[in-house]
Amino acid sequence: MRGYNDTLFGEHARGPADKVKFGAPHVVDFGKNMKNSPDGKMYIVGHGASVKTEPQSWMQGSEVYIARVIPTWKHINNRDSWEFFSATDGWTNSLEAATPIVHWANRTGVVTMTYLPAAGRYIMCVSTPSVSPSTVGTFDSYFLESAAITGPFRYVSYLRRFGEQAYFLNIPSKFASSSPDADQAVGAYLSYSANFARSRQLASNPPGGGYW
Repeated sequence: MRGYNDTLFGEHARGPADKVKFGAPHVVDFGKNMKNSPDGKMYIVGHGASVKTEPQSWMQGSEVYIARVIPTWKHINNRDSWEFFSATDGWTNSLEAATPIVHWANRTGVVTMTYLPAAGRYIMCVSTPSVSPSTVGTFDSYFLESAAITGPFRYVSYLRRFGEQAYFLNIPSKFASSSPDADQAVGAYLSYSANFARSRQLASNPPGGGYW
């Protein structure tokens, strides 16, 4: 790297007042070979903040942003090839114009998204500190869903102290049901890491969760 701002989108958080829009970005899971992408493009989601006084870290923010690109290495590595979603401008090449698809002051964090074709829904998983701004205590997690990749997103469930310190929650599409069952339910597995702060007395709740 040539400097602290030598990143794909030129973002940096060198000081407490510096904010980014795509912290800890994750590729949206569209299934094998991205077969369920709405337009053949690769999408990423990331958490960020825009207010200088709001805390932001690898595990905390206030917003969720989304971007897309043609899935070739030449396009992915070219900053000018990326498009960012804006509620006012639609898809734009301007990172500055990007607006969040989710906003919850101090309650966003590491985010992933999976499309479940059996449900016709995009499921967003978010983890955030139970007590702001600590990133070594317990974490809360919650789920949002939408019929459209840019929202609006609807609240599904909130898991207090899940893990007890679970993060990087994601729903692998490979193991999700291909169709609803007789009760119109769609089965899926939840994957996550947990309890990296080993100096704390953290329980594995549910049992079996851990750092990996």
